[in-house]
Amino acid sequence: MLEQLTTRGEAAGRRAAGDAAARLGERVREAVPGVSVAVDAGSVTLSERGLWRRWLADPALRWLGGLLR
Repeated sequence: MLEQLTTRGEAAGRRAAGDAAARLGERVREAVPGVSVAVDAGSVTLSERGLWRRWLADPALRWLGGLLR
């Protein structure tokens, strides 16, 4: 019984993480033009030449979690 509950909880968590990653990827594409966004099962990867410098100057890149609201 507990194993089934644990399995269901883990599956729900993976689905929620995947959904949040997909939403974040879409919102980053809209809010931060010119940045390449790759979304994989629960992770979001941003890439661009000079991204570190842009991260320092652009608050939208520093506070990506705010895009999920």
